[in-house]
Amino acid sequence: MKICLILAKSNHKGKWLIGDGEKLPWRVPEDLKRFSELTRGNAVIMGSGTWRSIGSKPLRGRENIVLSRSDSEFEGARRAKSIEEAFEICQSLGCKKAFVIGGAAPFAQALPFAQEAFVTEIAGRFSGSVFAPNLSISSSWRESEKGGWKKSRVGKRGYRFLKFTRRKTNNNN
Repeated sequence: MKICLILAKSNHKGKWLIGDGEKLPWRVPEDLKRFSELTRGNAVIMGSGTWRSIGSKPLRGRENIVLSRSDSEFEGARRAKSIEEAFEICQSLGCKKAFVIGGAAPFAQALPFAQEAFVTEIAGRFSGSVFAPNLSISSSWRESEKGGWKKSRVGKRGYRFLKFTRRKTNNNN
């Protein structure tokens, strides 16, 4: 099973800003379309904050797994108490890919296991307090694809698609 990160981010003082704790600070429908195309038919793993931010309902056409140490139930989704348990659930369901979709803690927990990251870079300055690991400064990752800048049909916000791939080492061939 391939483990992937998928996120939209804006550069903020050398960090990757991904949200304000409740929602995305931007609206780029093209990013949502790409997200849907990449994740459909696969598993999506998220923290309980991300679950609440998407309306506390499962994303259709995907196995939804919510990370939570509490005994809370997440209607239409499975609960895992750790990222490793979430991966075990995906494996037992026969998922070919598992996409970690947020927030900050799930991204950090999944980072050592992830092989690919699909990133939408959003142009502009935004405020927020939720950040993802900056893969562009990590020696463990390389930017393997970089699309040109485009303008969103809504709000004319600039965006581009990036893909990062984990570098091969003696430990992860």
